[in-house]
Amino acid sequence: MKFLFKYTFHLAILACVSALFSGCEQDPKYRVYDYPVPVVESIYPTDGYVTTQVVITGTNFGDRAEAVKVFFGEAQSNKVLDCKNNRLVVEVPETAVTGNLSLQIYNKKVENIGYYTVLPTPRVITVTSDSEDGEGVADTGDRVTITGENFGADPSDISVSFNGTPAEFELVDESTIVATTPADYKTGNVTVTIHGYTMTGSAMFNPNSKGDVTVLYLQNYKQPFAKANDENWKNGEWWTPAVWNQNKASFNAKNNTTVTGMQYKAAEGFTLAFQNGWDKEAYANGKMWQVATLRPGKYRLEVTYAYSLVVNDAGNFISALIAKGNSESDIPDVADIEQLDGVCVVYDKAGTNDDSGTLVTPSFEVAETTDVVIGFLTSLAKGNSYFKVTELKLILE
Repeated sequence: MKFLFKYTFHLAILACVSALFSGCEQDPKYRVYDYPVPVVESIYPTDGYVTTQVVITGTNFGDRAEAVKVFFGEAQSNKVLDCKNNRLVVEVPETAVTGNLSLQIYNKKVENIGYYTVLPTPRVITVTSDSEDGEGVADTGDRVTITGENFGADPSDISVSFNGTPAEFELVDESTIVATTPADYKTGNVTVTIHGYTMTGSAMFNPNSKGDVTVLYLQNYKQPFAKANDENWKNGEWWTPAVWNQNKASFNAKNNTTVTGMQYKAAEGFTLAFQNGWDKEAYANGKMWQVATLRPGKYRLEVTYAYSLVVNDAGNFISALIAKGNSESDIPDVADIEQLDGVCVVYDKAGTNDDSGTLVTPSFEVAETTDVVIGFLTSLAKGNSYFKVTELKLILE
């Protein structure tokens, strides 16, 4: 009898446990979703380059990008750019090869939804102008040659623009395009678009475009300034700046040291510097300049300075200028500055410690192509004084 009772008791417990698990399985809060099979209606385009986009239309795609997998052969796209129930946009992976496409939404995968041809990726190598002003300058109507790879053979599939302005062009062969510079384009990069794939080439400079034209007329004009050579003075602090000309007076270090004009300090970088004191002697009428040939137009010079301290003294003089001519003799001495055949702006914040700002010259107009001297006239008779330039800009107004 005891055995029968014990057996019946165990059966009752087992029945209760079974009922408990059965109740869990039937909990209305627990559902197993069976997602519908995605249906693909179209793929566009069916050929193109790696990293370009492909649009897939159809139904049952859902709206969760993380659930979508598109395979180009064995290569899965890592970028689902747009996901709607009837439209997907994906990027062709860099490892894609020509072959069948497949689509998977959650656990439902559809093979061979289309065939995609991977084209050889085009590349722009050089962009050069035939302008007499240099290969990076292009006036209206100049011819600009673009070389590269895999341009194809269909010019209707290609567009060329100069900083956004469309240009006419000739497709010479699969590696050469010759474009005609459009009127009124803005200085900036040349872009080539082939079959929806856009490539950015080097910048082309429009000499008639208003604004900053420094790159056309000056060299070594901003930080980091380049040094002429590896010669240095005072533990590597002073250097000769590349390109810039200097007269004898501006080489004002003691002991006839032949290195001055550009200073380096860790907190300031390389600056064009004029200094009196700290082993640099007082000097008068120091001149530093470059020669440029300006096209007709109205210009101004903007000189940005920093870290400066010029002691308030009648013998101290700092100026930036544009003068007609092509030599040192075309820059007057301080006493004759009012006779300058050009324009000049004078620093007038003597005594300001660690000063910074911008010197802006009056407008300077040339009616025809003209040689000019662009630079500085300085005298530092009393120290300790210094004036440090970080950038020059020539502006076409």
